[in-house]
Amino acid sequence: MRFLPLEKLINLFDGYRKTVKVDSLEVLLIQDSGELYIVQSRCPHRGQHLEAGPVAAGKIQCPWHHFVFDLVTGAHEGGACEALTVHSPVFQDNLLGIMIND
Repeated sequence: MRFLPLEKLINLFDGYRKTVKVDSLEVLLIQDSGELYIVQSRCPHRGQHLEAGPVAAGKIQCPWHHFVFDLVTGAHEGGACEALTVHSPVFQDNLLGIMIND
């Protein structure tokens, strides 16, 4: 496994959202109410970007069809859609990232 850096810690704040693409991986970084979340950047239903979706109480809503996903588990609230892929934040020096398999 290797560490994949995504952002400098100094840049994070509540309300932070950014889509990051590294190689073929595209993830959405979110900081809300002091919590960091890293999830796939597009809704599994129709591929809509989630960056503009409303975030509240650890959930994100797709701005297109309004599907709601849990940011911790990735589960779709209604169960009719695939879950989001969720990544655990990893901290290394002054960086936030994820671990990936090579």
